[in-house]
Amino acid sequence: MSDHSQTAPTIDWPTLLAAQSARFDADGRLLDFGDASAELHTTLGDGGVMPLPELGVIRVVGDDAAAFLQAQLSQGVTDQEVTESRLAGLCNPKGRLLALFRVLRLDEDDFLLLTHASLLEGLVKRLRMYVLRSRVALQDFTPHAVICGVTGTGGVAVTEATGTLPQGTGTVVHAGDTSVVNLGGEPERFLVIAHARDMSGLWQALTQGSRPVTPAAWELLAIRAGEPAVAAATSERFVPQQVNLELIGGVSFSKGCYPGQEVVARMHYRGTPSRRMFGLTAPEGGDVPVPGDSVLTADGSSAGEVVRAVAGPAGVEALAVLRVGYRDRQDLRLGGQPAGFAQLPYAVPMPESDEDTADES
Repeated sequence: MSDHSQTAPTIDWPTLLAAQSARFDADGRLLDFGDASAELHTTLGDGGVMPLPELGVIRVVGDDAAAFLQAQLSQGVTDQEVTESRLAGLCNPKGRLLALFRVLRLDEDDFLLLTHASLLEGLVKRLRMYVLRSRVALQDFTPHAVICGVTGTGGVAVTEATGTLPQGTGTVVHAGDTSVVNLGGEPERFLVIAHARDMSGLWQALTQGSRPVTPAAWELLAIRAGEPAVAAATSERFVPQQVNLELIGGVSFSKGCYPGQEVVARMHYRGTPSRRMFGLTAPEGGDVPVPGDSVLTADGSSAGEVVRAVAGPAGVEALAVLRVGYRDRQDLRLGGQPAGFAQLPYAVPMPESDEDTADES
């Protein structure tokens, strides 16, 4: 993506997606392509192509870009190769996550930070406060970059369009101004990040070889993979360990200082967090909660907060931060319905007793 300028070509999602009968809500958010339920099943079966307009991109360039990000993020980037992506958190001084990033390195001095689009304006302003005399430029590159998720037949279509797919979780391949990230999982997921100038042709190639499906399918797969997210409603609510970020490679305890590092390190070395992220399910018939909504007990008390949630094939599926003492509770409620626990694809350490927990409140 060699064009850094604000006048680079921009993307018009509604026009691009209109040919596939895309449906949008009153706020202009993409819902589906006519049948969300069938599209969910397609994604879990043959796979598909999922536009992700709610993801945004910050571009960080300059001679000091790597050192600047190294000093800001919870994961190191100075040794990051262009063939890998990394997860990283941006914390406030109290150690609470302002945002989560998927970090891509395009070149020695050129990085992309993928995050929730609702956070972008504030994040760019905040990061610029720390630039000082560093030779770094930051830009909200979202209007000039298009992000799609693909699985199954979508991956085959990407191969035909770009010539290759990255092999192994976290790996990246670049084909011109298009980058493809392997996120692993079951089914295997790939992120495609393309420049707006190339997206019309790429989108046509992808949809000739695979079906466009609802972005809710991507949300479902991310939840089943146990991947946290931070949106505007949950920014500054969670310490990295509360959303299991260190369990999935988003925290380095040896990289050196960054905002909130003392809090994060102290929690790591003094005991298990008193709150952790768990998978939850609830049957059909209730509301689909939004990030920040409460998970309740039978008597209406709050047991924790929703991190992300979606209407799955058989009901609501969600990730929520709960006190670890609630992990065996049978009376939790999610979106007005009884909630059960869902197995995450990684082990979540549990304290041997309440005395072994670290209180982050």
